[in-house]
Amino acid sequence: MELSKEFRERFIKTLQGRDYVLYGGLLELSKQRGLKRINTRVIQIPSAENGMYGVVEAEIETEDGIFREIGDASPDSVNRAIQPHLLRMAATRAKARAMRDAVGIDMVALEELGDAVLPDETYVPDNPRDLVLTFGKHVRKPLGQVAQQDPAYVAWLSENARDEAVKRAARSVLQGQAEIEPGDFPEVRIERPPTH
Repeated sequence: MELSKEFRERFIKTLQGRDYVLYGGLLELSKQRGLKRINTRVIQIPSAENGMYGVVEAEIETEDGIFREIGDASPDSVNRAIQPHLLRMAATRAKARAMRDAVGIDMVALEELGDAVLPDETYVPDNPRDLVLTFGKHVRKPLGQVAQQDPAYVAWLSENARDEAVKRAARSVLQGQAEIEPGDFPEVRIERPPTH
């Protein structure tokens, strides 16, 4: 599907070199296709018995017909802030996927990711250890957990992450790690506040 420059400026975001469409853009395109209704149906409510795995079906009707899709969400597929809202994320994913089918767009909706920070945002949680990584071999893990499991990776992020917010958070986590001494990672300068 050919997207106008104006649409791209409003509704397409690039994250780590890949384009994503915003949910609002899908809704706009669906309206242009004669959107008649959006229905959702809960298929599975998250519970301890099913590993907190929620599933929702969405049905979109436009002038071109009816389009159905499934969306799911679990603690493993969303960041910590979204975890209390698993059904809502499953519904968002289902609706976005159904609308993508309805309008013929092959880009994933940014909101489907559930764990992304837009590249032009510099949001870091109050505690940098809570920053959830959205890329790499430790995707969907908080920085504090990664620092315990793989401190060398956090040191690498502190110097090489593309996102300045991730760099700052990694540096902050390294500075707060009592078990990491300045000589442990010579490529990283660790500054400690003076003790009195």
